[in-house]
Amino acid sequence: MSKLLIVESPTKARTIGRMLGKEYAIMASMGHIRDLPEREFGIDIAHGFAPQYVDTARSKAVVRDLRAAAKKADEIYLAPDPDREGEAIAWHLEEVLDKSTKAPFYRVSFHEITRGAIERALQEKGEINRNLVDAQQARRVLDRIVGYQVSPLLWSRVEKGSSAGRVQSVALRLVVERERAIGAFTPEEYWVFSAVFQMESGEKFSARLFKIDAKEFRIGSGEDAAKLLEAVLHGDVPQVSSVTVSERRRFAPAPFTTSTLQQAANVSLHYSATNTMRYAQQLYEGMDIGEGGAVGLITYMRTDSVTIAREAQIAAAAFIRENYGEAFAPQKFNYYKNKAAAQEAHEAIRPTDVRRTPEAMAPYLDPMQLKLYSLIWRRFVASQMTPAVQNLTTVDVGIAGADARNYTFRATATVPVFPGFSKVYEEVSKRKDETREAEVLGKLRETQPLTIHDVEKEQKFTEPPPRYSEAALIKELEENGIGRPSTYATILRTIQDRKYVSREQGKLVPTELGFSVCDFLVEKLPALFDIGFTARMEQQLDEVEEGKVGWTDMMADFYAQFVPWLEAAKNSDLPPADEAEALLSLFDHVTFEAAQKVGKRTYDDGKFCRSLREKFDADGKITARQYQALISLAAKYASQLEAGLNALPEKLRSAVEAAVVLRAEREEKRDRAEAACASAEYPALFAAFDKVNFEPVTKRGRFSYDDRKFFDSLRKQALSGRALSEKQLGALRKMAQKYHGELTDPALVDRLLGTGAAEAPAAGEGAVAGEAAAAPVASPETERLLEGLKAVTQWAEPVKRGRFTYDDKAFYESLAKQHAAGRRFSEKQQAALAKMAAKYGVK
Repeated sequence: MSKLLIVESPTKARTIGRMLGKEYAIMASMGHIRDLPEREFGIDIAHGFAPQYVDTARSKAVVRDLRAAAKKADEIYLAPDPDREGEAIAWHLEEVLDKSTKAPFYRVSFHEITRGAIERALQEKGEINRNLVDAQQARRVLDRIVGYQVSPLLWSRVEKGSSAGRVQSVALRLVVERERAIGAFTPEEYWVFSAVFQMESGEKFSARLFKIDAKEFRIGSGEDAAKLLEAVLHGDVPQVSSVTVSERRRFAPAPFTTSTLQQAANVSLHYSATNTMRYAQQLYEGMDIGEGGAVGLITYMRTDSVTIAREAQIAAAAFIRENYGEAFAPQKFNYYKNKAAAQEAHEAIRPTDVRRTPEAMAPYLDPMQLKLYSLIWRRFVASQMTPAVQNLTTVDVGIAGADARNYTFRATATVPVFPGFSKVYEEVSKRKDETREAEVLGKLRETQPLTIHDVEKEQKFTEPPPRYSEAALIKELEENGIGRPSTYATILRTIQDRKYVSREQGKLVPTELGFSVCDFLVEKLPALFDIGFTARMEQQLDEVEEGKVGWTDMMADFYAQFVPWLEAAKNSDLPPADEAEALLSLFDHVTFEAAQKVGKRTYDDGKFCRSLREKFDADGKITARQYQALISLAAKYASQLEAGLNALPEKLRSAVEAAVVLRAEREEKRDRAEAACASAEYPALFAAFDKVNFEPVTKRGRFSYDDRKFFDSLRKQALSGRALSEKQLGALRKMAQKYHGELTDPALVDRLLGTGAAEAPAAGEGAVAGEAAAAPVASPETERLLEGLKAVTQWAEPVKRGRFTYDDKAFYESLAKQHAAGRRFSEKQQAALAKMAAKYGVK
């Protein structure tokens, strides 16, 4: 009998192929064979949100081979991964292959790639779980609706190429809000105190001030700290008020889930979530370890369960007794409680065979794989071991101070009694062995008098909340119910790939683009990107998986909320209808210039105005960008519109008059630049950029931005005798402003291009034809604050907090230098400038 077994990856196919007999043909689907189209919406909302599936880019040849194999098969086993995504792949395979064969289809699932697990799965063959498939479809459709319908708003209002994601944008929001909390944080001074006490025998120990009058305390100034020290030093003789020794038990952490593995690997191995999942996938799918073929070394790595199979617990207990001793194996197996939404049918991540120790696997794994395998192995073995036992010695010393207050100093020391699980696995921050300190403290007795050998006070400042590491952000997402095991790595990779977040010294920092995208989404679609709402959607997807809710019913409920939210966001910055009407009416009797072709684009003012009039007459709306374009066109045709302009409302007339002035300035700059192009100084203009250190290539969405390459193309065109277009000259001006501080002859560039440190780029760059661009000049507020700080003569001393040194004077000088070079301040810098100005009384 011919049997066809289909898995997702070739690696897994090869591993399983060595375990099954010749009656099985093992093939790989190479992941999804069908998906939503890349460049089309692909969802029929009117007919139950039906997905319009198409073949994936590489699936045609794969499907052809699978169909040929299916025709010959007597039985077909669908064995993709045991989760929603794998279930959906199995369903797509059956849908596509069903017409090519009369063979029955069976769904088989296994959580580890070992001979025993594969054979059990084949014996327990079943059917595709449609609830899992529906949950995957619901997530895919949900994400497509949000991405495709919200992203165009970002393109038009924030930056071309930017995009929104239902979950990724909430993750970005967490990072942005944390950064703002850090920026808004005001350090508060506080003081800590320690004393060195001496016994009659001469032995000393250190203790910290614990309470004052049996209460928590806070000393917030150096003056109060000095008074406290004086009261302690001139108080009564210190006495030991209590000595306690207690036994503490530390229990092993649970075996890894996806999120806890990603967190631990990030903290202890400095792996990104993406790399952690890549190495885990390799360990799961199979490694050749010299046993006659590849074998899976760990169980399935996408799981939120801490459940362990009983046979694995039995094997672990035997291994622990044999290698560490009877005392390290508990009398009853350790069990760990799953979270409410966890899939208990799944297992935690563990080694498939506990006898394959990291040391035994070292010859077969590369260093990165080995480190991760060792982490998984040790965590699993530790989870099945007895607790670590410690003795905690605590001594309190009381002093009746000269100010009639009672001061309690506390000293502690922890001594390991029995290592338990910590013999195998210890957290990165290892517990300190304080045996010597405990010996000294153990000699003390209540009421025993002491002398003060030394007392110290130390000034400290409260710290802002820390930036998220990948580990911390994954933990935050999980605690808020956002995302699932299979999505954490993708979420983190996406917000970094799109340049919304950068990673600096292991911490996630939002970029200016990230701030802009987040601010727009939170302002315009607050309910959609609310953390609580996103978590509720995850819960509803779980309910679909459990069969409690139909996926189309869930989608209908969501879409009924989403449509008005989206419509409100689209209309949030529409100009008033009466102003739009007044602007459009200006052009009723204008004689427009003939259409102009610039590069691949044709600019036709008359056609543009007529199309806007038709649209406005139909729905009474024009966009903010179209409104600005009309103002620019009014400036262009001002000589024909004199009477109409005078009839406009004052605010609108002023906007058009400002556009007229801006247009005149721009034309003057263009004339100067064109004259420069024809002059002998033209080569010198480009030579002034020779020392510029251009920014590296950046990728945003599908677009790459390469300043060096673009500048070189302009230079080549200009120096070959071909004139630059107005748009190209505008781009060159903008580049001159961006790198103004690095030009070898900025005065020459300013004179030839008509630019300056604070001048605006040419209008129309990357905008609708005729649209006016706002000038990015330094705001009067920025000028005022910098000028005020210039007068400061007494700067605060630099303060070191953790790894960072905060130096107000150096920070001001860097801002002043940046301003003088014509570079704009980021939102963060502007906020920091305002905060520092307030600190030094600049009003």
